[in-house]
Amino acid sequence: MAMRTSLRAVGVLGAALMSGGLLSCSLDITRLTFELPKQTYSFDTSMWGNLPPAAAWATVPNVPCGSDGDCCSLAVTAGLNCTTTPLVCASGSCQAQIPEATSSSVNLAQQVPTLATFPGHSLLHVSISSISYQVTNNTLNVDVPSIAVYLAPDGVTDPTDSRAMLFGTVPAIPAGTTPMGAMEKAPNADAVLEMYTKNISTSFNIIASTTVVIAPGTPVPNGALTVVVGGTISAQL
Repeated sequence: MAMRTSLRAVGVLGAALMSGGLLSCSLDITRLTFELPKQTYSFDTSMWGNLPPAAAWATVPNVPCGSDGDCCSLAVTAGLNCTTTPLVCASGSCQAQIPEATSSSVNLAQQVPTLATFPGHSLLHVSISSISYQVTNNTLNVDVPSIAVYLAPDGVTDPTDSRAMLFGTVPAIPAGTTPMGAMEKAPNADAVLEMYTKNISTSFNIIASTTVVIAPGTPVPNGALTVVVGGTISAQL
């Protein structure tokens, strides 16, 4: 008799929960799909203060070396500074390896119409359906190595900051070309993005970073490159 009472009580409780909508609410999961705000990044040599003068050589000369220190010593005579124009000894010749980065700020609650009515909410179980890039302008006379894209807290613009997390990579871009395609996502890209969706009203930064190599026999970089990055995101609200 006690067992029958217990089972009946459980049945009554379950019916009450269902009729009260408690269980149905817990299963009412809203999943949204939206476009990540497109971000535009420009790499313009006219704004770089770390290049040797373009008129100095038709192409960068081959300067033999045995160490990075050799390159920096020789650079002084050419009017270069290893602090602003990092020089390394690679395969017995000096070359410049110049890091360049640009960043933009994102606020999902303000920039995504679908999310505008949910300020302060969290997005969970984030899934990146696709992340793409398009080069809309490229007058650079040199190839651009792959561009690393990082997510970072608001105010962080340096890709070497420990708080900047790799999000994906744009493939290398040959001089003068305007390719488009899929950006290679970092293995943990979904989790990295979810770090910044716990409150969609909180701004965060997207940083694009590359290292331009000026090797012997190549021209001093000149021109500009513009890359647009966007994507489609799915998440639980």
